[in-house]
Amino acid sequence: MKLKRIVTLLIIAALSCGGVYWYSERRAASADVSYRTALAERGSLRSVIQATGTLSAEETVDVGTQISGTINDIYVDYNDKVTQGQLIAVMDNRTQQAEVDMAKANVLSAKADLAKARATLLKASRDLKRTRELIKKDLIARSELDADVASQSTANADVMAAQAKVSQYEATLRKAEISLGYTKIYSPVDGVVVAKNVEKGQTVAASYQTPSIAEIARDLKQMQVEVNVDEADIGSVKVGQDAEFTVDAYADATFSGKVTQVRISPSTSDNVVSYTVIVKVANDEEKLMPGMTANVSLVVTEKKDVLLVPNAALRFRPVANTAVTMGPPSRRGTVAAVETPGVYVLIDKKPVKVEVEKGISDGDRTEILSGLEEGTRVLVGFNLQSEKKTK
Repeated sequence: MKLKRIVTLLIIAALSCGGVYWYSERRAASADVSYRTALAERGSLRSVIQATGTLSAEETVDVGTQISGTINDIYVDYNDKVTQGQLIAVMDNRTQQAEVDMAKANVLSAKADLAKARATLLKASRDLKRTRELIKKDLIARSELDADVASQSTANADVMAAQAKVSQYEATLRKAEISLGYTKIYSPVDGVVVAKNVEKGQTVAASYQTPSIAEIARDLKQMQVEVNVDEADIGSVKVGQDAEFTVDAYADATFSGKVTQVRISPSTSDNVVSYTVIVKVANDEEKLMPGMTANVSLVVTEKKDVLLVPNAALRFRPVANTAVTMGPPSRRGTVAAVETPGVYVLIDKKPVKVEVEKGISDGDRTEILSGLEEGTRVLVGFNLQSEKKTK
């Protein structure tokens, strides 16, 4: 009985294994390949260069001071609008005022010396005149005439020296007055204050460089994007090209501009060479702010009414029998090598390669110059459709 029971169990196990194998084979045989397709159709296409950049005002003026001293008052703050000639800060002017007063005193002293020298010259001239009259009458010696001539010449030279000293002290006075004027700092342009670098009571030193008081953006309605373009793409960038960009602050908005400058000075970071491209942007609504990061698309080429296919169609490679790649190894297909650009179309339910000539691409779609007709369905992928279960 025990042996009979063992045989019975072995028979049941064998039948179960056979059933599983038969079901697997049936499932594999019933599988079929269904290709996903896309239509080759006409449309517009743009070839672009993707890069990032930073927004800045078209012109930013760094307002500084040419003298050292303490800031007595500052009359502007961040985002204040200023006009050309507006007083924005005042420095302690006591030292400069003292220098002006000293220079004025020196000028007055020099003018007094000049007046004294002129008086001496006048006396010397009159003495010489009288001496000449007396010489004509032979009433005095010739040596007295020579002495009076020398005295007049010396007096005339003293006048000239006094005049030069007056001019010197007047120049010193003008210089002192200019330094005094530097204690009042005015806005050189109309604009908006984008940075305030000092506070009231702060001491600034102008010994080696000009200290910055504030930065004024001349016109925030005209801005620019400084775009860093990789050296591999810079050859395709030209002045006058259109550009579009987005910023994180307004993710749903697209801003437009034009390339106005391609700077030939390179910069290197982590062994990557890039060049700066300037894109001018209108900012009439003043939504854009300096310092924002821009994701820029530089339009290299734009074509309209061209034949387009998805890039997936050019990458697609058919499999001999994809439906059974899950079955036994002997029934799996292999990928055919494609050396020339081409797409696949279905002819008699079989994928057939059509060689094409490619044009520009935007990363998603590619222009087809020849080899394919409009309206043709090209293969872009495949789906594995199993046989539906019957209830």
